[in-house]
Amino acid sequence: MIISKKRFFSSNNTLFYAITSLLILLFSLPVMAQKMIIESLSGPVTQNEINAFKAHIQNVDAPSGNGNVWVFGNGGKSIEACGLMYEVSHDRTILNRMICYCDEMLSRRNDLWPAEKGGQHIIWTGKIEPVWPSSNPDVTPAGAGIEQGDEIAHMSYCARLILSDSSLWNEKVDIGDSYQFGATYKELALKYINEGDYVIDNWIISHFIRTNQSNHYYFPGSPNTYKANEPAPWNQAWMLTNALVRLVECHLILNDDMQRISRYDAIIQPNIDWFRANVRPTKSAKGTLCYTWAYALPKGIEDTNHAAYDSEGLWIAYDSGRYKLNFDDLLPFANTYCDIVMGTVTNGKFAGRVDGTTGTGHGGGDNYVRDEYIYLAEFRPDMFMEMANTEINADKIASSIPITARLLWEKDRRYKSQKQ
Repeated sequence: MIISKKRFFSSNNTLFYAITSLLILLFSLPVMAQKMIIESLSGPVTQNEINAFKAHIQNVDAPSGNGNVWVFGNGGKSIEACGLMYEVSHDRTILNRMICYCDEMLSRRNDLWPAEKGGQHIIWTGKIEPVWPSSNPDVTPAGAGIEQGDEIAHMSYCARLILSDSSLWNEKVDIGDSYQFGATYKELALKYINEGDYVIDNWIISHFIRTNQSNHYYFPGSPNTYKANEPAPWNQAWMLTNALVRLVECHLILNDDMQRISRYDAIIQPNIDWFRANVRPTKSAKGTLCYTWAYALPKGIEDTNHAAYDSEGLWIAYDSGRYKLNFDDLLPFANTYCDIVMGTVTNGKFAGRVDGTTGTGHGGGDNYVRDEYIYLAEFRPDMFMEMANTEINADKIASSIPITARLLWEKDRRYKSQKQ
């Protein structure tokens, strides 16, 4: 059979344009992040689990703007998750992604970010301060408080991971230095530490440390209007303590600025002691020692949204080995979550407050385990499987970066401890 040239080219042109149109459509579709996986809840973390995490975070961009996206939002949680997974894997691709997020966060600090991009806001002090404004961009003057410690804690965590491996120090940062924060890994770590110290010196100490009251964390009075002259809520207090603890850890590795270390220790320890002095002992239905405490002094009951940050702060201070916290000190907090909160289920949700009651809003309860509570499995290893299966049943593994990272990190710790 003979096919005419005209018909041949017509048919193939149609096919060519059809294929081309399909390819354009495919490449114009949004890139979907690969789903994360947990292949098992025991044994070592697998390369497949690491690879799935790496592939997922490569398609998760840093959040735009400020507000509290680097505190309560996915920005800060992604930094912490990358740090935990780097501890597990020592995979530099994960460290580089952590650096990418930290660079974006630091670059958007109010005094560093250009006005045309959304920086240079006047804060309630009447000045352009070294903070990440916690209020919406259209609010003037902008809000900021001691939750600023959370951004510093994220940066100093990254710095500590870099400083803990001297083989990295003089190597060029793989992803480059687009913000001129440091061409080598050590230079970058030092930049994060110096900028963290700068915020502590020029924002925190000058406004939020009551030197005449054991260096406790208080909000100032006028012109500040948020909780004026009141103690900081505990979750925010722990965010600041986290920053100071991690900065101390960095300075200890560098063996520099002993005066600063002493100054930070003199703030950290009394605030940890203050928190511990204001918890009230109780018992669970199982008879385990538990605690209740307030969201903020002097009264009330902490909800399980904010208590997650209290738990994270307790872990970070405990893990430093520096602030008079031992296993038995943290066990009652783990009991509180495991035996009272998880032990009280109403309409498919765990209790919304640390005393086992449930309300609305932040006290409305969850049908999953907030990622920070996974640290408490360290003190209640019998509850790790239940926590993990709760996350699986709530369909959190594939897409929740902080939950999946913390579960894999705890799985890794359990496996290594069993091998010892």
